[in-house]
Amino acid sequence: MPTPDDIRAAFDAGERSHARRLAKELACSAEAYTWLVAAEILNEHGMTAPLVDLWRKRREVQGLDRTEKEPFATTLNSYSLEHMREGRADEALKLLDEALEEHDMPFIRRNMASALLHKGEFVTALAEIDAVLSIEPDDPDSLLLLGIARYQSGDPELAVEPLEAAGSSADALLWLLKTLCLLRRLDAAREVLTRLKLEHADRADAMIEIELQEPGSPLHTLDG
Repeated sequence: MPTPDDIRAAFDAGERSHARRLAKELACSAEAYTWLVAAEILNEHGMTAPLVDLWRKRREVQGLDRTEKEPFATTLNSYSLEHMREGRADEALKLLDEALEEHDMPFIRRNMASALLHKGEFVTALAEIDAVLSIEPDDPDSLLLLGIARYQSGDPELAVEPLEAAGSSADALLWLLKTLCLLRRLDAAREVLTRLKLEHADRADAMIEIELQEPGSPLHTLDG
């Protein structure tokens, strides 16, 4: 049987196909610890899609023990993010559903909510966000998603509080700025705009320029 070191050596030699063949042999027969080491090597080399297939093959052939479910779910989550970056929300949601069946983790549900928002499924997205916030009530990423979900579903008034609580990331401040502009709270919006430019000088101008390219952007209500 090949070893994880054999797989690493194949990658070092530039033989990615051979490394994958060795990993396939391990996936169907190795004990859990050995397979987890091999899987991490594939992760290091960006082999997310083939690794998902190998995990599924291993599950089919011999099942997964409790130490394997979380890393498999994490790999499925990573693969879903690749689909999201390419605009394939439906495929991402299928992977996230599969991941939750293996191991339920807040960050997977948060990504599920993000994919649902991308599809305009606000009610279901809000349910996922609520599930995460029941476990991590102060999580800034979840609070940001809650604010975005409320904004996009037509409740900008209810979006203000979670967006204010989401912290001072560039995305949180931009969404808060948009929400305040939509509500015509222009003095507060200008204060947030100043914060965005001061705290994220490297990104603020580009973010605002992109936003202003949208004809319906509420930022058009601001002077200058």
